[in-house]
Order: sequence, then C-alpha cells, then structure tokens
Amino acid sequence: VVGLGLLGQITCQILNANGCNVIGIDVSQQMVDFTNNNDFAKAYNRNNKSLITILDNSTNGYGFDKVIITAATPTNDPIVLSTKILRRKGQIILVGAVPIEIPRDPDFYRKELDFKISTSYGPGRYDVSYEYEGNDYPFAYVRWTEQRNMEAFLQLISKGRINLKKLITHIFNIKDATKAYDIVLGKK
Repeated sequence: VVGLGLLGQITCQILNANGCNVIGIDVSQQMVDFTNNNDFAKAYNRNNKSLITILDNSTNGYGFDKVIITAATPTNDPIVLSTKILRRKGQIILVGAVPIEIPRDPDFYRKELDFKISTSYGPGRYDVSYEYEGNDYPFAYVRWTEQRNMEAFLQLISKGRINLKKLITHIFNIKDATKAYDIVLGKK
C-alpha cells in the first residue's frame, strides 16, 4: 500500500484482515512509525535508499502481486515505484489522487503490468439507477457492489478485525469543524 494516510491505514487493515501479507510505504516517517506500531502492516519510508532492495527481499525476488496506491501527491512517483516493485503481470490499483503518467519503459511494458482505477465504494457508485432508484446488480455478475463492500467492511468492524479507534488522533466539537479540516488539510 503506497500512501499511509487514513485511506492507506484502512486499506492495510482490510488486507490484513483478509490474510494478506501487507507492506506499506509513505514519505512521512510519522506515518511509517504509526503503521509499524500497529499490527496490520510492516511499513517503510519511501526515501529509504535501500527501499527497493528491502522490498525485493520481502518477496524473495519475485515482486509484489498488487500495489494499491492510496497516496495523494502532485507527482507520479507512486506509479513509477509500483512498476519497479511489481512482479511480471502484476497490478496497480489507483485509489488515491496522483497524476496518471505511466512510464511505458522499462517496467510497465516489459512486465505486462495492469493498471486499474478504483471507483469509490465500488460498482454502483455514480449510477443513478443503483444509488437513487435502488436497482441492484445481479450477484452472479457483480459480486462486490457499493452496498456489498460496505456490508463486508461493517462486518469486519463488528468482528473486531478492523479497529478504527487506533486511527483517531483528535476529537472535536462540531462547532470546531474548521479546525479539524485545517489539520486534515495539513494547514496546522
């Protein structure tokens, strides 16, 4: 998981709850330390000079099956990094907000990588017939819809396999919402 903000932390927990061996990467040492102090992923700083070697060793030289990018950055570095650490025929799944500038060579083309952009919440999102008129997709054809994804997520929380309390850093009164947004947006 590249990007260990709120979405990255939740993604790490979901993957861990489903039995995945999760590794997180972030440019913020604070987020790397936060992740390492919890039990759902091993994390590394993107600026670590030995990062590629560390990641290569963690997969016994095979490369990762998938990289989920949850980062928000003005550069395409998360995509470039993903192409380097994925195995042949691996997948990049973009959830975050990064420029979609995919370098064809050397890795993307030669490894025959796949690139997918996630729809927020899953199939059904932005579909008026689904979201507002209640017309569901047939289970046999669309296993994971927006609704089914949310149900599965809530089930993981209710079983204690995801702990959102670990992610709470501040509590604000509703009248102080602008202060909360300032923190989220990095203004303070």
